[in-house]
Amino acid sequence: MANGEHLAILRQGVTAWNQWRAKNNLWADLSGENLGGMDLREADLFRANLSKADLTDTDLSGANLSGANLSEANLTRSKFIKADLSEANLSESYIYHADLNQANLSEANLTKAYIINSSLIAANLSEANLFRSNLFKSNLSRANFTGTNLFRANLTEANLSKCYLRQANLFKADLTDTNLTDTRLDEVCLEAINIDHHRESVS
Repeated sequence: MANGEHLAILRQGVTAWNQWRAKNNLWADLSGENLGGMDLREADLFRANLSKADLTDTDLSGANLSGANLSEANLTRSKFIKADLSEANLSESYIYHADLNQANLSEANLTKAYIINSSLIAANLSEANLFRSNLFKSNLSRANFTGTNLFRANLTEANLSKCYLRQANLFKADLTDTNLTDTRLDEVCLEAINIDHHRESVS
């Protein structure tokens, strides 16, 4: 359950929230709450607990969510444009039609996350863990997957054009009908990968 005081301050708006965070060295607990539709742009949610929270249609563009817990959260149509999600826990989260363009997801835990029809153009996913994640029809053009774990990930019909996947683990990943135009696969583990009918060229 969320901390009532933390929730009340957040509902006062980002300015009041960030001022409170600057004065209080506390990790916010907003777990399980309905925060749908809120404007949380530039909010300081460093290491906040947002597990199982409903963030449908919430705008978190430019927010600091580094180290935050978003496991099993509902991120349908949410915006994380240029947000810092480094080292965040998004395991088993539901990310449908979300906008994570240019977001920093380096070293994030996206194990078994459902990232469906979402946009992660130019996102930083270096060293992230996407074990068994579902990225069906998502746009990951120009994303950085350096050292990323995509073991058994579903990338069916995803757009990986111009991506950089140096030393990424794609063991048993499904790349059926994936767009790999101008994608760099240097030192990538491709053993047992399903790459049938992939589109365009791979460099």
